[in-house]
Amino acid sequence: MRRWIACVLTLLFCIAMLPASAAESAGPSVWAEAEINEAISDGLVPEELQTDYQQNITREEFAQLAVTLCMVKLRYVGSPEQFVEDYRRYFYDRNGNPAAVISAEFSDAARWGTAAAGLGIVQGRGDGTFDPEGLITRQEAAAMVTRAYQAYSGQPELNIIGGGSAYENAPDWAAESIAWLEWWGFMKGDGKGDFMLQSHLTREQAILIFKRLSDWYLPTDGLVPYEEELSRTLFPEEGSFSLTEMVEKSNNAGVLGIEADGTPSFWILYARGGRTQLWPILEDLVPGMTGVEGLSIVNGTDLTFYVKAEDGVRLFRLSIFCKTVREMREVLTPQPALDGIAVTGFDGTHVFAAAEDGVAVYDMMGQKMFDLPPGEITWDSDTDIFRHESADGVMYYTSEGKPLGQTPWFAATNFHIGQAVVQGEAGGPVSVIDSSGTVLSTLDSYGGTIADITYGGGYGGNYVLLDKDDRHYLLNTTDGSLFGGEYLDVGPFEGTNIPVKTEEGWGFLNQFFQIAVSCQYLKVYPLHNMAVVQRRDGTFSSVDAHGRDGTLGSGWTFLSGLNGQGCTLGIRPDEEGIPQTMLVSEIKNPVPLPGDITEYVLYGGVAVRTAGGKITLFHENGTEVLTKLEVEGVWGRADGDTLLLKSAGRYYLYDSLG
Repeated sequence: MRRWIACVLTLLFCIAMLPASAAESAGPSVWAEAEINEAISDGLVPEELQTDYQQNITREEFAQLAVTLCMVKLRYVGSPEQFVEDYRRYFYDRNGNPAAVISAEFSDAARWGTAAAGLGIVQGRGDGTFDPEGLITRQEAAAMVTRAYQAYSGQPELNIIGGGSAYENAPDWAAESIAWLEWWGFMKGDGKGDFMLQSHLTREQAILIFKRLSDWYLPTDGLVPYEEELSRTLFPEEGSFSLTEMVEKSNNAGVLGIEADGTPSFWILYARGGRTQLWPILEDLVPGMTGVEGLSIVNGTDLTFYVKAEDGVRLFRLSIFCKTVREMREVLTPQPALDGIAVTGFDGTHVFAAAEDGVAVYDMMGQKMFDLPPGEITWDSDTDIFRHESADGVMYYTSEGKPLGQTPWFAATNFHIGQAVVQGEAGGPVSVIDSSGTVLSTLDSYGGTIADITYGGGYGGNYVLLDKDDRHYLLNTTDGSLFGGEYLDVGPFEGTNIPVKTEEGWGFLNQFFQIAVSCQYLKVYPLHNMAVVQRRDGTFSSVDAHGRDGTLGSGWTFLSGLNGQGCTLGIRPDEEGIPQTMLVSEIKNPVPLPGDITEYVLYGGVAVRTAGGKITLFHENGTEVLTKLEVEGVWGRADGDTLLLKSAGRYYLYDSLG
């Protein structure tokens, strides 16, 4: 068995052997400094061990690191003595067995050694002593590290993928631990078959072992039920904390309140215990923060909340099960640079606004880039080219607002892989141009006119849709061939499947020009991973690239085409047979929406409803979003993730995926 995992981890996890006499500095070695600082930030290194990093570590100090690791991984706040009691009370391993009751009495009792013994991490010298001031050997450290891992992970047995240890002289009580640590790369020998069993470890070496073990395995639950955690840590005395808002789901909770001295608090309480105080973190992130409100839990795992600040309201989302600081995402962000601009459109990168005699293009910093005549503007991120369509035709402009041509083309496509197809007059020849406006080739259009800005790839070339004799064809812009003469019609396509129409109906061809989806449908929408089809009875459903029923199901009386985010709007009867508007995702179950489908616009996975003068946003998880914001305007793209919103005269960016 190739041990590529071990090879990679060896590079990451090898603990260098550095004698204590090799350095006099009390600070960490250069090679260890970054990781040790991370370990301190993660709470893995007690303050009293944050010095003299090159000195050999004692058994008591090593036990302190091991117990601290367990407390951090189980999100426990309290004394080690109380931790051992709660561990025996609440902890169950992966097989559902409760924690074993282990007596821990040493004649030379030490606080951390006693706690480690109570967790099954240490067993003492065998003569009733722990020897707290003794130096720990590498074989002893190996056994303690793996027992600490088993203590907080609930893993009853070690999983040694690589088999037994390569070190034949390892004692029986440490051999399995050494083999496990060697396989995963947390502790290695000298490369010559010697694990150096009796050698000692420095503080920094021990810290790095526990730090890398901590990063490798992340349990999802705390130790103490959050109700007890709440009363124990937030409400220890009557009147010490006033609750103002709380949200709870799946044994996770967010708590807002005021402490006795008037200090505001915002706590996250984890599944089975542990907590994080978010208020000071948010104060560092949000300048001019004045308050938090609107707690909610989405999908049972993500907490959302609004932060009020001087520049407007912000919305954050974080995973309750992860490290909160690293997992916090700002999904609604004020854009003060745009305030005062009369926005008319947004493409995810640029803002369009009404100008005196046309359209003004702004960047997200509120800087005006240039003006264009009235018309519809789209932007290609690969080439940094704007496409402008008006009654006069199509023109392209660079990011500086310079035109690529002298006069508008009669018809033209969007840029795709650095190229676009343009046509000077109806039925005339078509030319392929690059992003500098240079003509790469000119082709016969066979009397057809560019009918759609779709410009797809595949089948040995790129294609543009042409309108000819009230039918559509695909012109191969690589060799100039025309596809579709044997079919009644050809539709625009995405991905690698072309929609075609025969006397039997619409279907799809695969990349070998063979029927992939039978021609039996009244109507089809472009197929990528999935297509929307209208069946002969008038109802809509979905099919995959092989013509099999898709995940959206059947029974729809209307289903618009899938957008670039795999979402669509549809109508399907509810349990009582009443037509119900639905927001549909190709990877999630349909969710009901209030009102008529004509009231909605779909931007990515967000359905924007305008009814009765009020704008409401619904995410694909079925919930109304931005409940604390009175939305005045929304702009975005059908296949985009990011929306631009206006509320109380201010503009915001909203990331629907969070």
